[in-house]
This record gives sequence, C-alpha cells and structure tokens, in this order.
Amino acid sequence: MAKGDDNVQRKKNKLTRKKMSRKNDTATVSARISAIIAAKKRRKSGKRSMCQGMCFTLPTLEDPFNERQGKGDITKKKKKKKKVKSREEKKPSTMSIDGVEKKMDGPPKFLMLNLNEIESSFRKDSTYSEQHDKSLFTSTWGIEFWKCFSSGKDILETSGMSSTVEQIAWIVSSAADAIARREKDEEEEEEEEEEVGNSPFLLYLVPSQSKASQVRSVCKALKGIGIHTVSLHQGASLDHQISGLKSVEPEFIVATPERLLEIVNLKGVDISSVSLLVIDELGSLCTGGYLDAVKSIKQAISSKHQSIVFNDSFSDSTIPAVQSLLGRSINRVTVSDSVASQGSCIIQTVNVCASEEQKLQKFAEHLDSSSSKIIHIVTKEESFKKIKALLKLKGLSVSINSDSKISEVKKSRKPVAHLIDIEQLDTTVMRDFETVLLPDFFPSIEIYTQILTSMARESVHGVLHSFITEKEAASYRAGPLVTILEDCGQNIPDPWRNMHVAMSD
Repeated sequence: MAKGDDNVQRKKNKLTRKKMSRKNDTATVSARISAIIAAKKRRKSGKRSMCQGMCFTLPTLEDPFNERQGKGDITKKKKKKKKVKSREEKKPSTMSIDGVEKKMDGPPKFLMLNLNEIESSFRKDSTYSEQHDKSLFTSTWGIEFWKCFSSGKDILETSGMSSTVEQIAWIVSSAADAIARREKDEEEEEEEEEEVGNSPFLLYLVPSQSKASQVRSVCKALKGIGIHTVSLHQGASLDHQISGLKSVEPEFIVATPERLLEIVNLKGVDISSVSLLVIDELGSLCTGGYLDAVKSIKQAISSKHQSIVFNDSFSDSTIPAVQSLLGRSINRVTVSDSVASQGSCIIQTVNVCASEEQKLQKFAEHLDSSSSKIIHIVTKEESFKKIKALLKLKGLSVSINSDSKISEVKKSRKPVAHLIDIEQLDTTVMRDFETVLLPDFFPSIEIYTQILTSMARESVHGVLHSFITEKEAASYRAGPLVTILEDCGQNIPDPWRNMHVAMSD
C-alpha cells in the first residue's frame, strides 16, 4: 500500500470510530431531537422563540399588528422612581430610649466625634479658660438633652439661664449628627437637592451680637466635617451678609431676629424648610421687644420642625410666649433641682377668700374658666360630697378613681373632674396633670411643693389654683409659700403678703 493510501485509510478509520462512539453514547441526541426538547422546555416555562410567538400569539388592542411577538413589552423597562422624602420626613429620626424600639444605648459615634472636634478646638484656642475644663462627654445635661432630642418633641430648658458653651456644643453636635443620618438615607436619591431647597438645617436665634459670636465660635469647629455656619446680626453690612449666604449655603445660621427678618424679606435666605429652631434667652428677647419678630420667624418655617427654647426668666409674663412657641407635648431639660426650675411655666394662684361661701364661689369661677379636658381636684375625702354636687351642677362628669377617669373621658365630650383624696395622693402619677385645684388648700408646704414639681412634666400649660379663707390662712406660715411664688415669678396676693410681713415683724 502506497504511503498516500495509508494516510487516507487512517482518516477513514478515525471517522468510523467517531460514528461508532456517537451511536454507543446514550447521552447525546441528534440536532432535531435537541430542538424538540428545547422547544418543549420553553413551552413549559412560558418562553417561546420569535417564530413560535408569531404562530401562537393573537393580535390585541394594545398590539394590533402583533409587533411584540407575544412579549409583554419590547421597550426597555423603566426603573422605579424612588420616593423623594420631604423636609418634614427628614427630621431627626425618632429613637425610643426606653422600650421595645430602642436602637442604641447611648449617643451615636458621629455625635461623639463632633464633641471631640469642639473640645479639641477649645484646647487649641488661646482664650480657653478653666470654666470649660470639664469634658463634654461627661455632661449630665448633654445625655438628657440627647434623649429628648431623639424623641422628636419640642424641648424647654428650665434652668432660668441662657445656654452655656457645653449646651451649645451638644445641640450643634446633635444637629450635625442628624444631618449625617439624613444624608446617609439620601445617598441613592438623585433629585433630592431640587426637592429640599437650600434652607439651613439649624436656625439659632439669639438676642445680641455677643451671644451670636459665642455660638458661632462653637460651630466653627465643625467646619472640617463640612458644616458651615453663618452669623447674621447688626453691625455688619447687609449686602455682605446676603452675598455670603448665597456663596456658602450654610447648614447652620446664628442670627438676631430683627436682622434675620430683614434678610428673609429681601429673599436673601429661605428658612421655610428649617428642621431645628433654637430660641436662646427668650426672656431677654421678650424684654427687648423682639417677641413678634421671633413669632414671625416661627411662622415662616412651613415645614414640620423641632423647637428648643432656653427661657432665662421665671417671670409668669413669659409663659404665654413659651406656649405660643412650643407644641402641646414637650420635654423638659434641666440639671437644677430648684422648685423654680421644676415648676417653670406652671401658673400658680393663691385665692384668699373672706368666707367659705366666697371660697366656693371663687372655686366655681375657676371651673367655668378652665379649658382643660380633665380637671384634677385634690381635697379631703369628707369634702367629696359637697364638691361633687357643685361639679354636677356645672355639668362636669365626675371621676373619683384614676381607673374610671380615662373611660369617662372617652365616653363623654364634656370635661371630667377627677377627685383625689389628699391622704392617698401619689405624686408619681401626676406628670400628665395639667390643671390641679386645691379647694381646701394644703396640709403643708411640702405637699404643695411635691404637687408643683410633679405635675405637667410634658406640657407648658400647667395650672395650680389654691383656695383658702382668711381664718384658715391665719394658722399657716406665709413665708415659705411667698418664697416659692417669688422664686417662680408668680403674683403674690396682697392678703398673703401682708400676713408674711406681719409674721416677719
């Protein structure tokens, strides 16, 4: 056999072996059978090839010419648009401190980093003094403030002073942390900037330029993390401040009310979407005649926001201002245990009457003028019958125990009078009591103080009325009560003051 014929025969044998191996291999099938199997699988899964779609798909109103070939939509699927949160929804998220929804045991890490930046800037500053030597991390007030801030409620600081450097540091650090958490939630949202606008997150109102400088010096330490602060006050060019606002677009604004209103009226800044409003030294603002300006600024903020008020006055004249600036439910923050601090924004009246009949008449007048849904009456048990008759005459529902009080309120639209035996008084359950009447006065100044410092803990609408006859008043020491009323900035009735003067002589 020639050499060429040998090569040809070798190739033929190779092809023969391949054909034999294919016949013996049960795992392989022909191309026709493979196509049938594939079509069956597509039919079971609901998918068909282009030609099969043309055969089995009928025209529809949406696709009269059968261009989609049985497919739902040949166009590219549109991505779902993410819901853009409004400024109201971007408010610091509520974190329940006590309860099932608790998310963290203490202040977040970023807040602590902010405090560290501020503390470091104090130590580097040559004007650093020993009064700031206390670490910001160990602040009792700061921890309490953070818990109240996280709840989302308005906050009233009742120490009777303006904000300290320590308190300013905790406020601005908490605000910076809230901004960081908000931005984290918005990382994937593309149109956020257009929806929110350029309103600052924090608006800090102060009565003077010196206070504005103090607040800004604290906020300055946060510039390294991207928090810019602008101070607006008299003594600087209005045009310069407006141009600065447009070039910086700050997260924080520290301002005096009159200058801020000027710039707002000139469209120099938009405050409609402010998330946190701080009003410092409210008593000084009221004394300086800036209360109307503060109220106008408050009304200009159209978004839902959180307010913090530092009331540096215990005078009862500031109570209406506090009530107009804060919501119905608030949190109180203070490190002071004084009666004046604990009883802040609670109106106290002592009615000294000539006789029992006049006392009962005065008591009835307060019942008529009260706007509270529930009136709590603390008195002796033997007086229940007489007072109950008067209450029913006035058209009030009467509740004698705390269990029936809630059910009565739900059943009846008219006000409910809750009678409490003074011998069984439990002041620990009085934090929600807004209106308390003492028709038989009180056995001792200690009980009066306990009631005052226990009631209306989450409200600025607390009212405490006391009633006593001149004969009964003669057996009381007027001095302690006069001291409490003076410390709390309340009106002292002339008969009571005269008794105090007579006893002191």
